[in-house]
Amino acid sequence: MMINKSDKELLQAIRLGDELAFQCIFDRYWKTLFSFVYRLISDEEQTKDILQNTFLEIWNRKDTLIVEDSMMPYLFKIAKNDVISLFRKDKVRLQGDEILVRNLQSADLSDERMLATELQQTIDTELIKMPFHMRQCFHLSRYENKSIRDIATELRLSEQTVKNNISEALRRLRNALTHNSTGYLALLIQVLINLM
Repeated sequence: MMINKSDKELLQAIRLGDELAFQCIFDRYWKTLFSFVYRLISDEEQTKDILQNTFLEIWNRKDTLIVEDSMMPYLFKIAKNDVISLFRKDKVRLQGDEILVRNLQSADLSDERMLATELQQTIDTELIKMPFHMRQCFHLSRYENKSIRDIATELRLSEQTVKNNISEALRRLRNALTHNSTGYLALLIQVLINLM
């Protein structure tokens, strides 16, 4: 099933012209990306334009992209550059002051990697606090890309219990990440949350 494939597998299919795989990437990330861009520019039409350009850019670069885990860093970088371009052209005013713009401009790949590492450390810390089955369900789902049915069989739990455990784990992680971060970091966490 296409929805259970990793970003890396989906990109391989996209390279072969698979539009369903591309749709799957779009469905997986558009809400997070929309939320991030809209918070910065508060303009729905411009946000939609940036998202359209971002995903079009992914399609156009499909033969040269290299994805290890998640497509999100690429999507984030393209969208971020478009927001900066809009600001420079004075077509839209960012919410906040010039500090945010400077942060956006200086957030290069090493910053994103550092943030992803911080994010992973926070996730690991929160996972340790979770009950055993909740932690296992989350790990098998997010890190091993196993289906609900496979997890239920492996852990000898009902499928509904597995779904509940994963939902609760995600809720706890979002809470922890949102409450432990402020300002620009909080915005980036909203973008990077799908790395989980």
